Amino acid sequence: MSDLTHPAITGPAHYVRRPGDEPPVQEAPVLAKRRPRYGQIVTGLIAIALVVLFIQSQARNPNMEWGVTWGYMFNPVVLQGVGVTIQLAIFAMLISIVLAFVVALMIQSNNKVASVIGRAYVWFFRGVPMLVQVLLWFNLAVLFPTILGHDTNTLISGFTAGLIALSLAESGYMAEIIRGGIISVPAGQTDAGVSIGLTRNQALARIVLPQSIRVIIPPTGNQFIGMLKATSLVSVIGGSDLLTRVQLIYGQNFKILPLLIVGVLWYLILVSVASVGQHFLERRFNASQPGSRRAAKSKGQATANITHPTTTGGAQ
Repeated sequence: MSDLTHPAITGPAHYVRRPGDEPPVQEAPVLAKRRPRYGQIVTGLIAIALVVLFIQSQARNPNMEWGVTWGYMFNPVVLQGVGVTIQLAIFAMLISIVLAFVVALMIQSNNKVASVIGRAYVWFFRGVPMLVQVLLWFNLAVLFPTILGHDTNTLISGFTAGLIALSLAESGYMAEIIRGGIISVPAGQTDAGVSIGLTRNQALARIVLPQSIRVIIPPTGNQFIGMLKATSLVSVIGGSDLLTRVQLIYGQNFKILPLLIVGVLWYLILVSVASVGQHFLERRFNASQPGSRRAAKSKGQATANITHPTTTGGAQ
């Protein structure tokens, strides 16, 4: 049979008009009428009214002392604490990711000893509360008065102890996140890479990790947001973070509530910025999102196929 009578054999079907044929009739789309959701509207209005009432009540509350709060929002001491909080969160997250990647590979290793060590590492650092780890590292001088000939108290400051504790505690969680991303890729893909001449490390780097990154990024973003808030734990050892600076100020002027509101507002700002960054990072690596790099690449390929159909199908 000819290609015109059976266009599906060679490529996408096209309408072929012959003399005397009527043009195809396009039916009008059926528009479904959406039913109004009165319950959702009423619930939303009630929620908005409650929020407005709460804001009004607190805005007029003389005990809040909003003037003190706004006066200290951009105080140099507070801004220094914000900078230390950001440094702690970023450095601890980067160190924990590196440690977690090594531990995740140890757990997935065929070496039983390495696998047991990796699982023991995750078990310990996930099991001990982060605050306890902060206190343990800060008091390390009790066990080791000197380290490599240097006074331990000089080496392990409040910032250093907090950084070590946050990094190790977070690495236990990140190791499981990275391991989950690795095992989300079917093992057959690694075997296929080995069968074409790649080593297992090359298959991991070129095949497994590029696919697992889509699974790893969303929980990693959540962990970083949690890390921003967890930095407040170092205030118990004077880690010079945001909460430590706020406590120092209200310890002098006794404006406890207004200064705590300053800390709350800054934590909300930092978390909001991190959430926006997480959104765009996920969008970049998630193929199902319209703005992602993979979606743009797929769209470009589809456009090329439409423009040049002979490259994917038969001659029409």
